[in-house]
Amino acid sequence: MKTTSTGIAAYDRLKARLERVGLVIPGTIRKTFLYCGKSTCACATKGGVAHGPYYLWNRKMRGKLTSKSISKTKLSLYKGWIANRKELEGIVVKMLDFGAQFATSLPPENPSGNSIRRRSAKRGK
Repeated sequence: MKTTSTGIAAYDRLKARLERVGLVIPGTIRKTFLYCGKSTCACATKGGVAHGPYYLWNRKMRGKLTSKSISKTKLSLYKGWIANRKELEGIVVKMLDFGAQFATSLPPENPSGNSIRRRSAKRGK
């Protein structure tokens, strides 16, 4: 990759996209239906319909799966925040790729390609 103003401009566009990413949260949304366990409830009869849907925000905290119930009215908020995380991760991957390409395209400091040999301080002077 050549270190051109076009490449730098592309990197600057990635940085600008980073600034526009909103709130970011980890995890996923899970939709579930539950049976309450009451013998008098309609869900307890054979072929009964479970209660729900209920929405849970699942994520790992300190290595353990944690869930938080979220209301249907806030579902789109949480989905948007999770989508922001995915966008952030995509931007970071592109920035890392750009950085790696940029770093490998730099010319060596020693134009002859030979490294300077240094003596170890432990082996004598």
